[in-house]
Amino acid sequence: MSLRRPKGDLVLQIGREQVSLTSLDRIYWPDEKLTKFELICFYLKIADYIMPFLKDRPAILQRWPRGIKAPMFFQQDLESAPGFIKTVRLTNQEGRDLDYAVYSTTASLLHFVNLGTIEQHPWHSTIKRLDKPDWMAIDLDPKRAPWENVLQVALVVKAVADEIGLTAFPKTSGSSGIHVYVPLKPNNSYDKVAEFSKLLAGEVARRAPKIATVERTIAKRATDQVYVDWMQNARGKSLASAYTARAKAKATVSMPLMWTQIERGVKISDFTISNVPDLLKKKGDPWATFFAERQTLKLN
Repeated sequence: MSLRRPKGDLVLQIGREQVSLTSLDRIYWPDEKLTKFELICFYLKIADYIMPFLKDRPAILQRWPRGIKAPMFFQQDLESAPGFIKTVRLTNQEGRDLDYAVYSTTASLLHFVNLGTIEQHPWHSTIKRLDKPDWMAIDLDPKRAPWENVLQVALVVKAVADEIGLTAFPKTSGSSGIHVYVPLKPNNSYDKVAEFSKLLAGEVARRAPKIATVERTIAKRATDQVYVDWMQNARGKSLASAYTARAKAKATVSMPLMWTQIERGVKISDFTISNVPDLLKKKGDPWATFFAERQTLKLN
């Protein structure tokens, strides 16, 4: 991390594992002139924060090998990889058996980043209990709605969660919205968690109909309405991980928050790969208790 503008390739030893890192001077964010090396350094600095949200989870690899303004492609089947990379054989929605990459160590994360995986998109469940998610997620997607409405809808989500005895954790999406996560004991199937999230989203929309909706069709939404998307809770779906970099302008980060930050009017642009490591050092981990607060959904 102390290197200044490195070029070419290097091999990094992390514990017992060696990661080949290539094309370190490749520009990933052209407007900000941020390189692949700077992205790798970011992930090294925040590894202790992000790995609990990645470890032992299948990865949906979205690869931007030429940076954020070049084409992206998905890679589900990991055809070849170093020996320390874990895989799990899963059947995709088309019925094909594929070897999914699995996050296991910081070295595995850096290997995927080296492939151009700027963003980290883990499953909601681990390979130990693949069919039982250990969090529920609500994605507040503004489309055309003002940011203030996103913040207000997030607070409605919190109010509903509080009333039914659930502790919810907010984060910026790093793109345009807010994600609200509820840590769960992995006791329920994806279908049950999705059913619960649908009810929760519907209640949010009922309480704040002017600014919140569960209407999927954009054309049928009012301009001011934030889409309360509960549909990301299906098996095989994913959201951008807590603490992940995003392939967006300014190299933003999907940043875990305290609810007081939502109340004060936090912005997506407040958190980037350049400032997040220092913010975590100064202020600590807003989601430090996340996995200690796994809860049981009260389902009929």
